[in-house]
Amino acid sequence: MSRRPPLTMDLPEPREPRLVCPACAQAVPVGPDARCQVCGGSLAETLSAARGPPPPLPPRRLTRAQRRAVLRPKLATHHILGTLFFALGALLLPVAFVFVRPLLLMAAIFLFVGFLFRRSGWPAALRREQRRRLQALRWGLPAAGELTGVERHFLPSLEAGRVARLDYVFTVHGQRVHGSMPSPHLSDLQRRPGAPVWVVYLAEAPDISALWPPEP
Repeated sequence: MSRRPPLTMDLPEPREPRLVCPACAQAVPVGPDARCQVCGGSLAETLSAARGPPPPLPPRRLTRAQRRAVLRPKLATHHILGTLFFALGALLLPVAFVFVRPLLLMAAIFLFVGFLFRRSGWPAALRREQRRRLQALRWGLPAAGELTGVERHFLPSLEAGRVARLDYVFTVHGQRVHGSMPSPHLSDLQRRPGAPVWVVYLAEAPDISALWPPEP
């Protein structure tokens, strides 16, 4: 008996983002000058509508869920274990001082182990980066930008639950500024480079930025 060749499925190639020109009604790719490649008409209003509503004026009020989506540990299990050990050590410490001195060593071990687990589960550098991003979401100035890359994370547990990284670019005082932001949403993997987005950035440090709207 002859074996049939295995069936293969050709995955669709990512298509270049296109917009419908309001002047000639043609679907055209988005160029850097925001003009139609067929009739030369302006696509600025269409681009603005594709980005959605602009960010409100700062300071912006973020929900608790939005803040927790930004401020989250890299390894949640390590951080929870570290918090548990740290709490046990803190509870044993006054008991050891007042009643049972030999428990001082155990309390110190619990505190030390808790510190190590919390530090590995939520590194200080990651926490500073998340706080700067949160500051940009609350106080940042708005800017029109576009996605330049969508990269998938294959180990979300090692990336604070993130499944994708969104790279983007925006312009400040005539200079292009590049940014990057992680995302835990599988739907963001369907986004394509060239898609228009809103970006918020700090006026004193444009390299500190974030995509708007924030994660729910």
